[in-house]
Amino acid sequence: MVGKRTKDRKKRRMPCEVHVGGRKHSGLVLDLSPTGLFVQTNAKTSPGQCFDLHLSTGSGDLVRLVVAVVRKKVVPPRLLALAQGGVGVRIKDAPEEYFTFLEELGLAGEKTQRFRVRVKQISGPRTRRIEVEGDDRSSAEKNALGELGEGWKVLDVAEV
Repeated sequence: MVGKRTKDRKKRRMPCEVHVGGRKHSGLVLDLSPTGLFVQTNAKTSPGQCFDLHLSTGSGDLVRLVVAVVRKKVVPPRLLALAQGGVGVRIKDAPEEYFTFLEELGLAGEKTQRFRVRVKQISGPRTRRIEVEGDDRSSAEKNALGELGEGWKVLDVAEV
């Protein structure tokens, strides 16, 4: 998401598996929240791309999350010894076990609702539909416009 995060994140180093493009890659979750994570990985991804992320919770069970890339951190090869690249992802689908695990970490937070927002270009004919999270229709509208930037107006908001 462009702009401020909507939920606090908990720093945590946890191994994970990134399943993208029919391949399995290793990764390391550096922080997590009810709505997203930052994953250190060398997997080739691009903003908007969805993939599966398998994460081991405290109970040892693997939890499968469906996530979408919202930002990518690229590190030049000469700096790889100091910092690793990775991706910031938004959670699109997660089982109840993930939220139970977050409660154990002190990140209970309420689960937000998903909304499908239809928008139109202000100075053109183009329309789009995007899915966003929000506590209600009004916050979903704000989140959609925040994600798209200027030049759009909301036509319709519907719960998913």
